[in-house]
Amino acid sequence: MKYTAIALALMVAGSANAWTVTTGGKTGTYYRVGNNLSGMISGGTVVTSKGSVENMKRMMSGEADVGLIQVDALAWMATKDASVTNQVEVLGPLYQECVYIAANKDGKVQNEDDLQKEGVTIAVGKQGSGSAVTWDYMRQLEPGYKKAAVTFAGGNRALGKLAIGGDTGVDAVMWVTKPNLSHKYIQTVLNNKNLKFISVNDKDLNDKYPPLGKPIYDFKSVEFEKGFFNDSEFTTICMDAVIAARTDADEELLDAVADAVLNYKTSLLK
Repeated sequence: MKYTAIALALMVAGSANAWTVTTGGKTGTYYRVGNNLSGMISGGTVVTSKGSVENMKRMMSGEADVGLIQVDALAWMATKDASVTNQVEVLGPLYQECVYIAANKDGKVQNEDDLQKEGVTIAVGKQGSGSAVTWDYMRQLEPGYKKAAVTFAGGNRALGKLAIGGDTGVDAVMWVTKPNLSHKYIQTVLNNKNLKFISVNDKDLNDKYPPLGKPIYDFKSVEFEKGFFNDSEFTTICMDAVIAARTDADEELLDAVADAVLNYKTSLLK
């Protein structure tokens, strides 16, 4: 693997340039990227986290120099603490993550409009998780979503309740992931005749985020292969997963991390 002069300089500098990258769980992409990044730039320490929100808090407090986040989590955090935009800097995009919302084919939620009605409950993952933060930010862009009740559950257990149907306390399940047919929750929906994906295309979700001068979310069309129970096309929103850093971190480190994400992304994602 080849590195630029800046990255090489930091690789040989040793502990004098010690820095910390906050990532995610040990089985996730953020953790893998963090380890690859620390292999490129000398002095790096990789720490696990619960996700984007914890990573931003660590950068703002000085516990970490670099962190991996969903860009909508940054926008969400800015609504809670405007100073985050002055303390955390996005250095470059890694890949896109998309929102997936599943529903029972015969249940209360047949389309996106049903998520803007009282009497339905959506499972959005653990409290503070990336998917829970995404749903909360979606509710800020489209207040109609606030009518739906929220339960902080997720995964195949929530999808199981959804597949049973009836009054199980779950009418829709949402998660955020890279568009990947092999993802276990996507497979669960595709392989279950009682489940379906619903489109997410409310145009209020495309509002511009002022600090970036562009929308946080892009609308994407998703189509799965034939042969599954659920092979229909649907639309959803996607956002960038990015590498960010403290704005007051060492300038050589900031340049090296930006160089890595802009020029060696493939190596970071291995």
